[in-house]
Amino acid sequence: MSAAACLCPIRWRRLYTLIEGTRYEVKPSPIHTATSLLFRAWCAGCGAEYPHPFRISAARDQAA
Repeated sequence: MSAAACLCPIRWRRLYTLIEGTRYEVKPSPIHTATSLLFRAWCAGCGAEYPHPFRISAARDQAA
């Protein structure tokens, strides 16, 4: 796990994860989900690894 913090003006504003080569937008979660236990997430702005639990966004939008 990377120790780098998000460097964006609004921290952790846009997050994504890669699952089998497909990029999914994710949101912070108060508890771990199956997705956050199996995969890593990153900030879409600066590329820092997100070190907290997350979930795939409800709309299952792919990040741009």
